[in-house]
Amino acid sequence: MRSVLRVWLAAGLAVVAVPEAATAQASLHGFVQVNFDFRATGADCPAGMACDVMRSDQRLQLKFDLASPDGRAAAVARADLFHDGILDEVGIDLREAYLDLAARRLSARFGRQVVTWGLGDLVFINDVFPKDWVALLTGAPLEYLKLGSDALKVGFYPGSLGAEAVIVPVFSPDQAPGPDRLFFFDPLPALADRVTERPTAEFGHMQAAGRVYARVGRYEVAGYGSRGFFGMPGARLERSRLPRIIYFYPRLNTYGGSLQGPLRAGVFSLEGGYYDSRDDRSGTDPSVENSQVRWLAAYQVQPREDLTLSFQYYAERVAHYRAYLDTLPLGLPARDRSRQVVSVRVTQFQRHQTLRIGMLLMVSPTDRDLYANPSIRYNVTDELWVELGSNIFWGENPHTFFGQFQKNSGVFLVARYGF
Repeated sequence: MRSVLRVWLAAGLAVVAVPEAATAQASLHGFVQVNFDFRATGADCPAGMACDVMRSDQRLQLKFDLASPDGRAAAVARADLFHDGILDEVGIDLREAYLDLAARRLSARFGRQVVTWGLGDLVFINDVFPKDWVALLTGAPLEYLKLGSDALKVGFYPGSLGAEAVIVPVFSPDQAPGPDRLFFFDPLPALADRVTERPTAEFGHMQAAGRVYARVGRYEVAGYGSRGFFGMPGARLERSRLPRIIYFYPRLNTYGGSLQGPLRAGVFSLEGGYYDSRDDRSGTDPSVENSQVRWLAAYQVQPREDLTLSFQYYAERVAHYRAYLDTLPLGLPARDRSRQVVSVRVTQFQRHQTLRIGMLLMVSPTDRDLYANPSIRYNVTDELWVELGSNIFWGENPHTFFGQFQKNSGVFLVARYGF
């Protein structure tokens, strides 16, 4: 009910803000979607886990847009009414609900909004906003990877320079895999007593992020910075009474930059960032992620019409690696100091672009694991499309980033009718 009220509140604020509300431009559209993901590994699942079917999702999305005639005020509300067949649960997922106000060189957006920064393909360096990893792992459309933030975003655009600041009053974490439907690496699977502690809603815990970007010749360059928390939790073992695991979100600062522009027949991208782990700058706390340097280089080219090739190299390097090894608890596998991932994405359109054949392959030579995502999508009509694909995970070790999900390899099916 609170989600529904927020939708109508955003729309009501827009009406108030529009000077000529009687002539405001409004639209309502959406889609009906079914989405299934079937486990293909034949894994033996523990009690309480959805085994053969990892996703059984039916949803109706409605998107309401309202804008003033002069374009200076607008409101958007986008919500999904969904049924989760695994949990047998019906609910409302408020994807977005925000109010836009614009002046000549200023803009402001207030409310739930999806913010995406950076240049990586399924690799996030300067994008510190929440993500739904369960959606990605269980075959949901890629748009469901990003979650909305309840935030205020302010933009300033003096000439060729642009600047944006995002304030998030209440921390929203990533959606991490859970034992209800997914396998993942758990060093203490027999310990059932677990508690999650989130940062409280107070002034000192507000997240802030900003970027400045400009056109330099034929290239766009940008600088980024943020102050907040890691999206994925750390874990510590509490022994003061009966043993239990406490999940918590360490503080994080990030600093980075990016560059993108034409190179010969394609587009070249470069991005880097430093992750400053504020709660463990010495690297001696094994429950907190160490500081890291992350970077990527990418190149996209279209060798012929309707065929696109994308190549990407990503790497991350852990700071204070000796301290990390010295404090690593006995029995836990050690990560490499550097992790590298090479990826290739191929997209081919056929039949007047009604048929899309895609393949994403991400391989880590350091972790010795991989992720493959072949798919085929067909537009039956202008309103209806269907997609069949697969998420394939493999690794030599069960604790690496892709290797831990090996038992979750499966086949997914999506059908969507838009209106």
